[in-house]
Amino acid sequence: MDIRTPTRWRGFTLLEMLISLTVAAIITTSAIPALHGLIQRNRISNEISTFVTHLHYSRSEAIKRGARAVMCRSKDGESCSRTEGWQEGWIIFADYNANREFDGRDDLLQVKQGFDNGIAITSGRRRRIVYQTNGTSPGTNGTYVFCDPDYPEYARAIILSNLGRPRLARNRPSGDDLGCG
Repeated sequence: MDIRTPTRWRGFTLLEMLISLTVAAIITTSAIPALHGLIQRNRISNEISTFVTHLHYSRSEAIKRGARAVMCRSKDGESCSRTEGWQEGWIIFADYNANREFDGRDDLLQVKQGFDNGIAITSGRRRRIVYQTNGTSPGTNGTYVFCDPDYPEYARAIILSNLGRPRLARNRPSGDDLGCG
């Protein structure tokens, strides 16, 4: 007589599979907003790095060339503009005639095209940064706020001292958040 042992099935039941999919869906939907915030925070960091790199470049060119170097907002990449935000782009030029405007007597050193990733770069009324031949940036300290209106808590600022050196700030001097305003 042949005694058969019961066959053991391997796998998931329908109920187990539904529970697993539900748990996976909950975890995924809670992680996606955090991932988007991480991506935007990295974009802000990238734009800050690019801006600071161009500040350093402008300063070094002013010292190297023995002429003022100007970094100004530019929408078209050919002239300084009166646009509101630096996110529209900027140009860097050697200002040989010291008029703070790019014209035929000046050398265009670099052009940074604008970007459309939701990040705004504001600086109040300051439309240009001028470096003297000794590397200083005359006037008052300049504050350049990098902010995404959807994530104001990630706002950061570059503060440019009169000595021409930039530094990163996470808060206003009063300790308040920078915000996007």
